[in-house]
Amino acid sequence: MKRFKTALVGLMTISTAPLLAADSEAGFVSIFNGTSLEGWDGKPGAWEVREGAIWCTGRSADKNWLVWRKERPADFILRLEFRWDRGNSGVQVRSDDLGDWKIFGYQVEVAARNKMGLWHHSLLGADHPKKKARHLMATAGQVAMIEPDGSKRVRHVNDPVEVQSHFNEHEWNSMELIVRGSKLVQKINGEHFATVVDQDSEMSRKQGFIALQDHGKGCVVAFRNLCLKQLP
Repeated sequence: MKRFKTALVGLMTISTAPLLAADSEAGFVSIFNGTSLEGWDGKPGAWEVREGAIWCTGRSADKNWLVWRKERPADFILRLEFRWDRGNSGVQVRSDDLGDWKIFGYQVEVAARNKMGLWHHSLLGADHPKKKARHLMATAGQVAMIEPDGSKRVRHVNDPVEVQSHFNEHEWNSMELIVRGSKLVQKINGEHFATVVDQDSEMSRKQGFIALQDHGKGCVVAFRNLCLKQLP
């Protein structure tokens, strides 16, 4: 219990500052140039750039990911803006490339308001022995601790409906992901949505790809102003 309480320190002090541009704070660099998918790799026809944003076209029948190929960062802060209009999407961090634009690892859900706040482990098979703990790692208002043996304990720190009320469907929202050591923190519009402290000796990931998900079947979502600050 002592370790669990220690992991929670500082989670409730949440900044309400707006998303910062890449050149307005030391250390942040843009990973999307606003005009093309240079540095990114995606399924043909599934993604395009319009008006300074990366859009999922909604034309893919199957789930796929747009992968940032330049680096596989370990400890970092990722800031971006996103807009959800229809379907299911997400932002991946510290994830593995399975080929054919399939990405395995940590995902922040981007979907309708009542689904926001989810930390999810993408592409776990239905019969995976750790599916129960990792499929829904943490949801809105939660801090989840995953132990080295894969067992999970969850603390409810905020009302999920109140937390989700800070996300606006069909509008631009800011996202900040703070990924350092075993802790992954998700903030939307400056509010703490959910945190995972993943110490699983088998499944935790220390570095990996950043990617954007298109779940297929008419998904329409957009991302812009993606900025990354790598941490020492």
